[in-house]
Amino acid sequence: MASIRIYGRPEVFQTNIMTSILNVLLKNQFPIETFCGGRASCGRDLIRIRSGAQFLSPRRERESRRLEALATEGEPSGPDMRLACQSYVRGDVEIEVIHIHRPSGY
Repeated sequence: MASIRIYGRPEVFQTNIMTSILNVLLKNQFPIETFCGGRASCGRDLIRIRSGAQFLSPRRERESRRLEALATEGEPSGPDMRLACQSYVRGDVEIEVIHIHRPSGY
């Protein structure tokens, strides 16, 4: 079974090729932001792949278009950036979550 390690944090989550990184994080109550529910439209689930990029599903056109649009809006860009909702893992990866959800009052 593959694992997702969160850069700079103690969390490590087990996963499989059938579940997106976003859904693994949400299932484990990790505070990643998302507004669209995994449809590659909000871009709040932006992640940086720190290691294990070779174990991720390839980018599809919809994800590539959204990542390009996010870059024009000032979000981090480059080949190491992915949308958690569009990324599936078949080996161990380490990711950095760009937008951590912080409840109001923090």
